[in-house]
Amino acid sequence: MSRANVTIASAANGAIGAPPAWEIFVAGVVVCAIGLVAYAGPGLGPRASHMATHILLMSALAPFLAVLWTRFASAPFLASGYTLAAITAAQIALLYTWHAPGAAAYVERHPTAHLSMHASLLAAALLFWLAILGDTGVARWRGVAALAITGKLACLLGVLLVFAPRVLDTHIAGSATTLETMLADQRLAGLLMLAACPASYVLSGVWIASRWLLALEDDRLRARSDRPDGA
Repeated sequence: MSRANVTIASAANGAIGAPPAWEIFVAGVVVCAIGLVAYAGPGLGPRASHMATHILLMSALAPFLAVLWTRFASAPFLASGYTLAAITAAQIALLYTWHAPGAAAYVERHPTAHLSMHASLLAAALLFWLAILGDTGVARWRGVAALAITGKLACLLGVLLVFAPRVLDTHIAGSATTLETMLADQRLAGLLMLAACPASYVLSGVWIASRWLLALEDDRLRARSDRPDGA
């Protein structure tokens, strides 16, 4: 193998290895930024506050913990295609279930259900991101597909909340809030979801796709170097 090929192969191997320290730093910054938006943002209603918390847990804290696991764990989290599909379906099902009409009002009245909602979403998201980052083979397209599907369905939920002509859950804030205020709160929750989707699932899909292409190029260079004529 030529020196140029060795250089390219080494760069590819470094790109698909453990996440470097700068990725952990960026992930930490994202967690802090979304946390400030979720808890220091003025005027967030109950539905928008729930959505901001879910974004913090599923699109910031969960991938941050997954990156730490990939960086420091002795054994990677390996998932087959069927496992990744099941985890993706479970995460989407939980997301839509907890945002269904009546669910938000129920968790507002029951602290145990409120804790269960956040815990289940965080657990599902953590398993999802661990499965995405743990797939380091040539079949990494499965993670890109899972991110694309999840991002589209999450954005669809945001679209439904933004463009719904009426309040989907009139019991979430009690009788002290007007319908106009509740509708504005619902639309803000949808806008937060629409803003978070490209910043998490789309960018992550692009990043993983680039690593996948580097791995494919590395395999091609290795196969080329093994040929007798080197062609």
